[in-house]
Amino acid sequence: MNNIQAFMSNEDGATALEYGLLAALIAAVIIGAVQTLGTVVSTTFNTIAANMTAAS
Repeated sequence: MNNIQAFMSNEDGATALEYGLLAALIAAVIIGAVQTLGTVVSTTFNTIAANMTAAS
């Protein structure tokens, strides 16, 4: 009976799961930000290249 009570009060697994979910959320935000930033930078460089081509 003591083993069952100890198992039920043990929160190590729940803590590990919470850290895993937090890490996954942070990774998803970073991936989204990098993709958005990459698109903006690519568009900016393409616009600059087109303007330089048109100017010459």
